[in-house]
Amino acid sequence: MGRILMRLPYRAYKKRRIEKLRICHEPGCGKEFYGPPIAKYCDFHRDIRNRVRKRKKISDPSVENMLFDHSFREVIEIEFTCPVIGCGRKFIIKIYPKQLIYPKFCEEHRSAYRRRITEVNYHPLKGVACN
Repeated sequence: MGRILMRLPYRAYKKRRIEKLRICHEPGCGKEFYGPPIAKYCDFHRDIRNRVRKRKKISDPSVENMLFDHSFREVIEIEFTCPVIGCGRKFIIKIYPKQLIYPKFCEEHRSAYRRRITEVNYHPLKGVACN
């Protein structure tokens, strides 16, 4: 006689969906709607085409970099001085034809964080960076 195994249904019960009163996060909307706790937008703004585009602000490249206009036809190395107060180091940059944007600061001060630390530690009476 063969064995008869009883098979249980895969999902004997349906999980109850939790609905909460939510507020739409789209700027200027503020509609109240019922949805799961993870829902962020109302029915209209769930479609991405109906949301306001958040555009990145394009920063001026001359703030972090130097615009060096030249008419060189071959690669040349030029020495520049770091403009950070209290640094004054010399650094070499390769100048390429048809390229205008180059780093303004020496290797040690390329990041804004390092420039800020150097300017905070600079002592104006001594004329050197205090480390």
